[in-house]
Amino acid sequence: MAGTQKHGWPLLALLMAGAILPQTSQAQLSKATQILLNRGVELQSMVQYADIFTLSTYSNANYTSVNWLDPGWQPYLGPAPGFPWGRWVSGPSDMPPQDVYTQYGYNPEAPYMSQLIDLELGDELNLNDGPTLTNEINWFNDFEPSFPNTILYINNYEGQVSDNTLNTMINQGHCDVICFDYYPFQATYDTSQPNDIGASNTWPFTEWLSDLERYRADAINYGPIPFAAYMQTFNSVESYDSRVYRNPSASELRFNNFSALAFNAKMLIGFEYNAGAAALFNILPNGYSGDTYTNALYAEQADVNHRATVLGRSLACLKPVYDLHQVTDSNPPPGPASAYPSFTDGTITSILILKGNPGSTTNTSEPNGFVDDPAAISSFSWWEYKANDPYLNGWSVVNMTTNNGGVPGQVIISWFTPIEASLEGSGYTNEVYIMVVNALTSNTGSETNCLQEIKLNFVFGSSGISSVVMIDPESGLLTTNATTSISSTKRQLILSLNGGDAVLFKYADGAPFVGHVAPAAPQLSASMQGGYPAITVQGTPLARYQLQSAPALNGANWSAVSNCLFTTSSAVFVDTTATGASNIFYRAVGIP
Repeated sequence: MAGTQKHGWPLLALLMAGAILPQTSQAQLSKATQILLNRGVELQSMVQYADIFTLSTYSNANYTSVNWLDPGWQPYLGPAPGFPWGRWVSGPSDMPPQDVYTQYGYNPEAPYMSQLIDLELGDELNLNDGPTLTNEINWFNDFEPSFPNTILYINNYEGQVSDNTLNTMINQGHCDVICFDYYPFQATYDTSQPNDIGASNTWPFTEWLSDLERYRADAINYGPIPFAAYMQTFNSVESYDSRVYRNPSASELRFNNFSALAFNAKMLIGFEYNAGAAALFNILPNGYSGDTYTNALYAEQADVNHRATVLGRSLACLKPVYDLHQVTDSNPPPGPASAYPSFTDGTITSILILKGNPGSTTNTSEPNGFVDDPAAISSFSWWEYKANDPYLNGWSVVNMTTNNGGVPGQVIISWFTPIEASLEGSGYTNEVYIMVVNALTSNTGSETNCLQEIKLNFVFGSSGISSVVMIDPESGLLTTNATTSISSTKRQLILSLNGGDAVLFKYADGAPFVGHVAPAAPQLSASMQGGYPAITVQGTPLARYQLQSAPALNGANWSAVSNCLFTTSSAVFVDTTATGASNIFYRAVGIP
């Protein structure tokens, strides 16, 4: 699956990522959407420079790039251009590349710039303050032209900034991604024993889902651009406000990540990785053993990241289906109308929440934007047959354990569709993808202690469909899962999911599964565009390829120039790194 082309130009240094010449059909996608479309969902964790960091331990946890707190630690990423990375930036004078002298030596960032993925421009700034907002807008606008292949984003804590402020940052600051941090796994503060003591909050984590929905909606409505969220992988006791952040359990760790993906997050950033408060490692009493001693939660995170990478190759190519709207709207938005006059515009229907605890006298509150279905106030959020999904007709959930008293817990069902028509495959339109998350968790025990059996019923009618195509989140392979006939008109799919785990599937109608099309052997040709080598790669439509370069064929270390998901049978890579003095060789490798 590789082809090689020699190009006889001078090569000086790798200063920026190779650019992909956008294909016409993708011209309206945002910069960050295009980057993530080519890379898949981005998985990071924030690394403290002052603590021990081992690249192999980090990469074995299946993170896709490093998130540095400060500049100057690139040698830890291996020989230039190194492992992909991003970092926090404290101000305009701190933008990369920085030439940094630390106690560990002289560490310039320039040789590693081709692997720079994203930059967070300031953390938790009070953007509701006028001068601060103006400075942030100017910061983004001043540096955006210099970082055409890097995601520039903002981050704020839960509820810190208004929707109007996010709108302004997206449309005036042109930030590529909006991000928030909120850490739902907490415990009651006890002055005598402040660590993980007292009643711990447990599912349904309504506030967490409310914030996910808010950022999801703002990213769609004011962009569309992607949004990101920080994941909780730390513990901390804040005596000033009596707040205890406890380590998540295995099921909570999974729920944290997969619920974010179900709500359309495209970047997940762990807070934090190797500091003394990190949850993934056993830390010595002095607090400085970093990532030396991995623990059981590290193994869970590695598995979560692997599954998220597998699912993320498709999820990066998908967007939520449209929510319903009132049938009487004079200027209706895209998407179907509700069949009910009582329907209120703004109600979330692209995600369905099965509330759990059926028959309970205490009604679980809905996250912001969700409304109880009038037919089942205590059971699930608003849903209408054949509105966002042409076939789903009903469901049932069985708790397979004694956790939660043996009664069912929450389940999240999200509907997606390809982010643009060219990704659906020739001859197909309006393809529907469904993500299901078992949202039942426990703050103790393993994810298997929260196993639920979820039965989905379908009425396929005369469609000719009787199966679904599903990604195996462990192997990455596509599997065809036949549904079982349960009546003359209904068929059923049975899912067994551990606490926090998720699946992604589509109906088996013959359309390709976006993000998981096998690449055939590519063919390369070269020309010049604007003084740079332009490499044309012929390959399989809807498959992913990576263009790589090297200074020599024999014994060469091949470096990634760019990734690309083909919407047609070819793509053009303009290699802006090739600016100097010797031969350069290219090859394209299919990403299976």
